[in-house]
Amino acid sequence: MSTLTAVDETVETEWQWFRRSIRDSLLRPRRFAASLAREHYGLAGVLVAILAGIALSLAVDSLVIASKGLRVPDFTSRILIDALLLGVRLAIVAAVASGAVALFMRLVRHSDVSMDQAFTAITFALTPLLLMPVLAAALALVPESLPIVGVLMVALLVRLLYGLFENVRAQVPLALAIAAIAIVIGSVPLALPDQVSRIEFTALAYQPTLAPPITASPPAGGTAVSGEGFSLVLPSRWKEVHLGIAGELARYETDTDVLVVMRASGSALVTPDSYAENVALAWRRGLDFTSSSRAIVRNGTMVILDDTYRGAVDGRPELLRQFTTVVGTQGLALLFRYIEPDDAKAVSESTSIAASWRTRSP
Repeated sequence: MSTLTAVDETVETEWQWFRRSIRDSLLRPRRFAASLAREHYGLAGVLVAILAGIALSLAVDSLVIASKGLRVPDFTSRILIDALLLGVRLAIVAAVASGAVALFMRLVRHSDVSMDQAFTAITFALTPLLLMPVLAAALALVPESLPIVGVLMVALLVRLLYGLFENVRAQVPLALAIAAIAIVIGSVPLALPDQVSRIEFTALAYQPTLAPPITASPPAGGTAVSGEGFSLVLPSRWKEVHLGIAGELARYETDTDVLVVMRASGSALVTPDSYAENVALAWRRGLDFTSSSRAIVRNGTMVILDDTYRGAVDGRPELLRQFTTVVGTQGLALLFRYIEPDDAKAVSESTSIAASWRTRSP
């Protein structure tokens, strides 16, 4: 029996060993974790991280496109390019995180864990992400499968965290393992904030009720106004102004304040946060920030990104409020500018107007 085992190990190719390592990491996490102290995985960890990043990107991009009612195959080249880039980024992030873990272990005088071991522990913990494209395809093809796919995706995340725990715990005491895992998890939103945001908005596209409802009612006794792809209810103090500026669907002003309804073009892969940044660049120009905040709310089933900026222009206080949503491949935004405002009244009024906001496909 021992002779057969020796022969099997002799004839095992590098690719067979690599596939076995992935299989063990995915299906036998405790067994794989036990092997980390005695086996050297080297560049295999880099390849796993790249493949995991590619799988994650394919899944998220496909769901973003499908949520807009578009055909995923029409964007194949862009999806593949983005997937490769994210794969490389994830490998770099894993390397940085493993370096931070190794440094932490040295600082606490537990230098038995090398950067190579930490890197292998982190990257092979990502193997559950390889299943993401399968779940994404199921949801894109059968939207009614959302409850089942949602549960499976949560289970996949839990499984990823469990694998990370097992891989790190096999090398260090429990307290240090928890600290190392906290370092790894904390590095994700810092190193990949765009991907965290894309995943968040993708989830909201399929399940808007995950966002809290907007906490306001439309203005009482207001005037209903409408334009290309939108309608609002405005208090009587707001009057329509026509300036003919590109991208503006409508503009309303008072003696001191301005409200602009903007349209921003984009692509099938763009999420509301990207639209919000594109629209706001010119709107915020000249404002010296003192504070800013961002929240995600919903108006019915419409998911809205709510940004508030406080500051001054040439020494004069201003409050900017921006509400951004996405309709198909276009972004729509309500841009409020309050000059020398009563802060509480400005926030209350802009929220009430946003609560009356309705959109429709162009």
